[in-house]
Formats: sequence, structure tokens, C-alpha cells
Amino acid sequence: MAETKALRRKIEALAAKPEWSLLQRHDLLSRKPVSSASARAWRKIRSVLASMGLISPHITPFAWLPTLNHRPVSADVKTVMIWAPGVQRDQLRIACERFSKKFLGREDLAPVLVTDIADFAFYSRLGWLVEYLPALSGEGPSLQQRKQAYLAWRYRDACIVPLSAGLASEPVWNALLKLS
Repeated sequence: MAETKALRRKIEALAAKPEWSLLQRHDLLSRKPVSSASARAWRKIRSVLASMGLISPHITPFAWLPTLNHRPVSADVKTVMIWAPGVQRDQLRIACERFSKKFLGREDLAPVLVTDIADFAFYSRLGWLVEYLPALSGEGPSLQQRKQAYLAWRYRDACIVPLSAGLASEPVWNALLKLS
């Protein structure tokens, strides 16, 4: 429980300071035309103010559905983000198999695995959404750090659990789900 609370505080801190240029670049509905003339005018004014750094740019507030197309979607699906960067491949596989048992028959939960291990054949068998954090570096903050902050903002409403939660007993697991 303490590890989960500390992880959630860390993710909250990452989500509090989003990189607006990254969010704007990956906004899927940013080019969708707005319906009214006043909304179009406001978007242009906001664009100018954002370019001067006075306000944040326009980011479409759409719902992020982490479910895959081949899985049924429940109306009250709850996203469970499993945070697993920096873990060994074998340890990740064991924990994911245990998580699979916890998610079995639970259509109300949509698991999202965040990892820096490229094991896509294994992930496809899980049937989960996987957010891959590549370990590339360059000038400034690394892509991995930037993507961690982006994912923290994108999944800010998700139930965040560490990989060790896969080893938790059923009462502790249920408490972790209610903790969010």
C-alpha cells in the first residue's frame, strides 16, 4: 500500500507539469473544426496567446479509452495503469501472468502496462494496451522522461499500481483498486 501511494504521488507530480508542446502534437482531435464562429475566434486568440507563453495551448478534452478493439467495452470501465519501468524481463513476465489472473473475467477493468522492455510477442498474448518507454537520449530530457510525463498526464484519472501489486493477495488487490 505504501509503495502504491508513493508511486501515485510521483505520477501526480509528473502529470502536474505537462509538456504542452508534446500534448498539442499528439492531440488527435486538434484539427477538428469547431462549430461556431465565436469558438473559432477564441481558438485563434488562444493560439496567439499560447505562442507567447501566456496560456496553455488548446488540448481537446476527449476521453482516453485504453481498451483494444477486440475486447468488449463496458460503460463503466476503469483504467488500471501498471507502472513497470526498470524491471527485469523475467520479473515482468511473472507479474504480468499474475495480473492476468486478477483481470480474468473483469470486463470493468482495462489494464495498461507501462514498460521499457520490448517484449511485444508476450504483450500481444496478454491482450492489454502497452505503453512502451524507449530508452533513447539526445539533447535535453530523454524521450523516456518526456513520455513518462505525457503518460502520467494522459492517464491522470487511472488507478495506478506498481508491478508488485501483481503479487498482492485478493483483499489487498481490492483495496488498491478502491484507493484511487
